[in-house]
Amino acid sequence: MQGIRRSFHYILLFLDIIILVFSFSIADLVSRNRLPDVFQEKLDVISLPEIFTILIFFLIWFFSSKVSSLYDELKSYNFLSEAFTLLKNISIQLITGVIILFSLKNVLLSRFFLLLYLSLLLSGTLILRGVFRLVRKILVNKVGIKKKVLMIGSSNIGREIFGTPDNSLIMGHDLVGFVAEAPAGSDLNYLGGFQDLGKVIDEYEIDEVLIALNGEEAEKLDSIMKVLTGFPVRARIVPEYFKFVSNKYQISFFNNIPVIDVRNDPLDELHWRLIKRGFDFIFSSLFLLLIFSWLGFLIAVVIKVSSRGPVFFKQERWGRKNRKFTLYKFRSMVKESRDLNSEGRFVQATKDDSRVTQFGKFLRKTSLDELPQFFNVFKGNMSVIGPRPHAVPMNIESKDKIENYMLRHLVKPGITGWAQVNGLRGATDDKKLLEKRIEYDMFYIENWSFWFDLRIIFLTIWIGVRGDPNAY
Repeated sequence: MQGIRRSFHYILLFLDIIILVFSFSIADLVSRNRLPDVFQEKLDVISLPEIFTILIFFLIWFFSSKVSSLYDELKSYNFLSEAFTLLKNISIQLITGVIILFSLKNVLLSRFFLLLYLSLLLSGTLILRGVFRLVRKILVNKVGIKKKVLMIGSSNIGREIFGTPDNSLIMGHDLVGFVAEAPAGSDLNYLGGFQDLGKVIDEYEIDEVLIALNGEEAEKLDSIMKVLTGFPVRARIVPEYFKFVSNKYQISFFNNIPVIDVRNDPLDELHWRLIKRGFDFIFSSLFLLLIFSWLGFLIAVVIKVSSRGPVFFKQERWGRKNRKFTLYKFRSMVKESRDLNSEGRFVQATKDDSRVTQFGKFLRKTSLDELPQFFNVFKGNMSVIGPRPHAVPMNIESKDKIENYMLRHLVKPGITGWAQVNGLRGATDDKKLLEKRIEYDMFYIENWSFWFDLRIIFLTIWIGVRGDPNAY
């Protein structure tokens, strides 16, 4: 069935490209008032710049669809998810068009052209997906190109697959039942034991089998495979250890051996790290030159005048791969403040904390105390966006108590992050709050994209303007 699904996706990509070219052509004809020439058979031959522009739009669409996984199987399960991903691709087309508009001196594209082109492209691709889903459902359920699938084994993962027949039917699967050592539940269609496997395949005319064995059944795999060699069926194995795998897992190769990556980590790939580092360097350089150069000076003067002590607060933190670095902040607490209490435990800043100076309250409320961390970003210790770096004592206290805590250090820490724009800022004395922050950090790591970073930046600015009740 995987081959049919791939065929569906290749067909969809081909039709999207046709709509892209069609939308470009119509928008070009209308924006240049050339439609009458079509009827008079005096249509000019398409120019080389226009061909070049169409090619650029096509390449941008193709590569952005790869990044956004527009044609992945999981996207097609939910129309809203597919439509949202489609909108991201259209947005990239808009950005590309604006760049071309301002780059070509002969004004190949006009604003009216872009508006019409994007409108046609969006409406055309959305209508195509609605029609495509209907046609695919008819082909699968009416014409009968779906395949009969048998589940072998009684692992929890196997039962989860069996319990979602609606999605499977859309993609052309008909889960007829399962064979196992013993029935795993009254709600599942138990067809017999392993000794009945051959008879069940023959009787139900099975096309594919999914092998989902639990730990006790694993020793039966050899005998199961021997039975399957006697039938023209495709076999797929669902490992039980998928319960340890994130839903963002990937299949990769170690030499020539296929392996399962427990979780997706886009920033493990060099090209994405280079893109993120390039953005961090440019963003931090501009910020330090245009804003920090004067705002930082004013803040430093007020800190020196209002309280005794240094302007900057420096503290050791852990970065990517637990590498130690010195984090910079504007000092917001009295000089005598300590991070550890009499019992040697780390004390987080709390609301109305007596250690915070009067001006420090303003700095922390507005997050201005974090501005010196752009030096950390410029140096490469941190990123603009990423999990917030915690104090070393907090890391030591939490790493063995909170699941996935140390996985935050797979990427560089950030000045702001996905957890912070979702309200998880400030003290996390409550274990559940800290677990929730780690959950958001892991979501960011597994779902990172350049557009995700931009979204967090805009949300951070908006929350800063609106005010964050957890900023203290």
